[in-house]
Amino acid sequence: MKKTLALVLALVMLAGLCAFAHAEDVTTIYVWSDNAHEKELRNQQIEEFNNTIGKEKGIFIQYTVYGSDYSDAIKIAAKNDEAPDMFRADTKWMQDFVDAGYVAPLSKFAGSEELVKKYDGLLAKQYHIFNGDIYTLPYNLTTYKFVVNVDLFKAAGLEVPYDGWTWAQVREYAKKITDVSAGKAYGFGLSLKSAWTLSSYITMPAGCNIGHYGYDWNGGKFNFAALTPIIEEVYGMAQVDGTVFPGFEGLDGDGVRAQFSEGRIGIMGAASFDAAVYNEQFPAKCEWAVVPEPSISADGYPYKEFVQPTQLLVMGKKALEHPEKALTVFEYFYSDECAAAMYEQGLYVPIRQEAIDMATKQPDAKGFAEFANIEQKFVMGAMPDTLISLEGSAYRDVIIKLLSGQAGSDIRATMEECDARYNKALEALTPEQLDLFRLPEGTQVERAK
Repeated sequence: MKKTLALVLALVMLAGLCAFAHAEDVTTIYVWSDNAHEKELRNQQIEEFNNTIGKEKGIFIQYTVYGSDYSDAIKIAAKNDEAPDMFRADTKWMQDFVDAGYVAPLSKFAGSEELVKKYDGLLAKQYHIFNGDIYTLPYNLTTYKFVVNVDLFKAAGLEVPYDGWTWAQVREYAKKITDVSAGKAYGFGLSLKSAWTLSSYITMPAGCNIGHYGYDWNGGKFNFAALTPIIEEVYGMAQVDGTVFPGFEGLDGDGVRAQFSEGRIGIMGAASFDAAVYNEQFPAKCEWAVVPEPSISADGYPYKEFVQPTQLLVMGKKALEHPEKALTVFEYFYSDECAAAMYEQGLYVPIRQEAIDMATKQPDAKGFAEFANIEQKFVMGAMPDTLISLEGSAYRDVIIKLLSGQAGSDIRATMEECDARYNKALEALTPEQLDLFRLPEGTQVERAK
């Protein structure tokens, strides 16, 4: 009996030691983010990882989602050498983190080449590439289209331009809609109180027409004057035709979108985040549709559609303590399978078409699939406007003054004067600084025929 009891105790102790040893083999990978809107689905994905791949490879993901204090939290943690293995990247402080050594380039993780290769042609300097090294990868996109009120189009006898249209037609259609609406609705929506709408609805989407959105990356010069044909059409609607919804000078972004949802505006610029606006924030009371960005020429766009990338994660220097396991987690977060699930729930427009194609169903949110439909995309680069000391008004203020009738009607001359001030300020930058804003070698902006 004593021998049997001793044997049982020995086996129990051995089992305990084995369990302890197994626990010691498990590496916890800490991940921080502030993407609260995808928290529920992301936690489900992480739980699945921990119970499958994680158990197999001895990895446990500890995921923390911060609120508005995220930026301060990660900066303090990094400064105190307490940052997690990986965390959500933000272009506002990425260069500082790179220079301070708080983050590690992906080249430090053996085997990352295969993952990086999947993003060929989708990487941009000062978004993903810093000081010549790739630190993070794009995950999802902000895309740009137009939205139109189908009811107002029908009332004006107009066909909805699902297959494309021109800026000249936008002005023409805006006038017809305004004329038949007898003051109850107007053709075009504009918001000059919220300067961001000029970027999201006019200048950045214009890339498909002019090949940039104000800064010629490879030429190394600002060229806001290239926007002149588009600004002239909007100016014509605002100051000549009277077809812009009244009060646009003091209307903010939410205000103009609320008017569209009420059925009082026929045509507006829009971005992919507006699908949620017209489905949830200001549920549309009219029949509406997502249509292509207008082209300047009747021949269509000479360039790819511009998209704004959002990064998901960057490797902190702590990840270098267990590079193989950290890369496994990084690859999982960036997997097409996870991105496809995000797309299905209408949470993201994945940057990789392969992830969209993998989805088993289209998002339920009206308009979301149309915003995701980008046949040929160009991930726009950053502009060096944050590095210069500019004299006079910034370009968005110049456009606001023009459209509100405070800067005359010579659009080209005004924009060329704006360029002259910007390019004069640019002369103070070093060649090394300018090189940070050139497109990566091999990047193709022109549209494939």
